[in-house]
Amino acid sequence: MIRYLLRNYSWIIIIFFGLLYFIFLSNNPTSDSYSNAFSSITQEELFRPHHLLYSALGYLIYLPFQSTSIEPIRLFQAVNVIFAMACFVVIRIILLRLHIKESIIAASIFFLGSCFGFQRFAIDNECYIISLFFSLLSINFIQTFLIKNKPYKAIMCALACSIGCLFHQIVIFTWLCCFVVIIFNKKWKYVLYFSLISLIIPISYSLVIFFQQDSLSVNSLMSFVLNDYINQNAEMPILKNVVLLSSISFLRTFFQVHGYIVNVFLLHPIIGTLIVLVTLVFSTLGIVSLFKLKKNKITLFHERRFLRFSWWLLIYNLAFAVFSNGNAEFMVIIPFLILILSIYYFENIRWPLYGFGFAMYAWNIFFALTPIGLLNINSNEEIANLVQKEDAVFVLKDKVAIDNIVAYNQKNQNIKNTFKISEVSPQQFENWIKENKTIYTDYFGSKESLSRANIAESKNNNISPNNPIIKNKEHFTPKYKFTSLGQEKEIWSYSD
Repeated sequence: MIRYLLRNYSWIIIIFFGLLYFIFLSNNPTSDSYSNAFSSITQEELFRPHHLLYSALGYLIYLPFQSTSIEPIRLFQAVNVIFAMACFVVIRIILLRLHIKESIIAASIFFLGSCFGFQRFAIDNECYIISLFFSLLSINFIQTFLIKNKPYKAIMCALACSIGCLFHQIVIFTWLCCFVVIIFNKKWKYVLYFSLISLIIPISYSLVIFFQQDSLSVNSLMSFVLNDYINQNAEMPILKNVVLLSSISFLRTFFQVHGYIVNVFLLHPIIGTLIVLVTLVFSTLGIVSLFKLKKNKITLFHERRFLRFSWWLLIYNLAFAVFSNGNAEFMVIIPFLILILSIYYFENIRWPLYGFGFAMYAWNIFFALTPIGLLNINSNEEIANLVQKEDAVFVLKDKVAIDNIVAYNQKNQNIKNTFKISEVSPQQFENWIKENKTIYTDYFGSKESLSRANIAESKNNNISPNNPIIKNKEHFTPKYKFTSLGQEKEIWSYSD
């Protein structure tokens, strides 16, 4: 066993990153993480259109642990770590098929494991790692299909794509690219096999709708599938946001970029300076080694077809991420596709991979994994606790995040005392005053760190000066103050 690991030391790197992710499971779960966990433990909204099976899988995993003291969200995060390791295993198989050296495979996995865009979802309860695993599995099967042209490879590819689509709709681009490859193969029985297996997707959605609504129609099916876009839960493109937010998200696919980084640096300036220097040195080595690369000659027909497939898959995912105002979730597959393309196009890319890999590893372990896994980078938990304890109304900037935490904590999403500022009309405000309600808000006095979310919010939200909360600012005074890494959050109370 030891000899095998020494010869195939990419397995050691896979295990290393798995342990690293387990150590740094997120101490700052995202709003969606809490929402997914809530669905898994309560069975409410168990089948969500955008990621149909993710919460349902969480429910099945949680069943044996219901009577234990294990924190459910931690359990779901751990499951994502396991699937993250499985992603590395699949990419290892894809690269082994190219007969490349173990040193390059190890460098490839180290590069991917160090990418922030992969790390952030591997340590949290988001639905993108499992869907990525099935996308990579589909890529693996389409690669072998192009080499061997066996029908069972087409069937397995269709199965992986279909299951992936049920865990997140973004996998539809992988499905589309794979289907085009099957069509251009010009063996129509393969197209038939692929199409029949892919019926798993509409059948699964139809069954969910039927059991939820006791009826089924084309209209109800399409409304459910496109629910996030119909109800504007998914981000639609806003021209002024696209370039800036897409650029930030693309950079964050590799390196964490967030306002709290300044605070981390100021807390540990010596270590921070060393990390910055190490990052710069290894990034420079990576850039220099790029210029020394030699191109491979792509001679085999199946390799050229696989490269075209990979390019289209990269373009589709990147284009949709940009379309969604640079949504980082849709860029999680980008490093994997860039790696696959680079392996095909260039000889011995080990040194660029290690150069950029060590740069990302040093930067992200200090500025990303440590703060996210061990510190508090926001005050959402404290505000959620306040919402649960206080008999008052709360007008909050991030109402959705607070609601999801409260719903998860009390296993009930019937929360009636939180409001967005846009939901507060003059009449509603007057009614609260007449009912002698205590009114809290976090719209004043807070010092927040710069982040992509804040930039998007500032560009999208224009609060009217006639809003009753803003208009009555002089009647609000600070009541609570919460301090976390990179920000101070104040809760102000209304007094007439």
